[in-house]
Amino acid sequence: HRGRLSAAVAGGEAVLQVEGDASSQAYEGSYARELQGGRAGVRLSHKDGALGYNVSYARDFDGVLDGDAGVHVGIDEDGVYGKVTASREVGQGLGADYEAAVRFETGEDRRLQLQHALKLSNKLGFAQLAHGSGEAPRLRVG
Repeated sequence: HRGRLSAAVAGGEAVLQVEGDASSQAYEGSYARELQGGRAGVRLSHKDGALGYNVSYARDFDGVLDGDAGVHVGIDEDGVYGKVTASREVGQGLGADYEAAVRFETGEDRRLQLQHALKLSNKLGFAQLAHGSGEAPRLRVG
């Protein structure tokens, strides 16, 4: 069985979802709303005896910077994470895209993962340089 209720609350949307049968049940509650030019959200869940949560904020900076850009930060049951993206036309048909993502796991491993990539492209193809924690830099051409 599956059920979902949603309602407008304090300028945002609250959602409650339940799912289950005789052997297992899952519950999730969330709330999201626009905040300071971005979108903030919180989610709590319970499934198979495990508690889950996520609190995040995402915002686009299109029009604020020269090009398109955005940021997404949050914390969940596994740790803290973030992502930054940016793209713009460099000139003469050449475009540049950059993406960086980081996650710090707060469990027993306490691991930091970082990945980032820069991609240059035009009508003939692209070249992308990517690098991540514990990896050698990689170059892709297409």
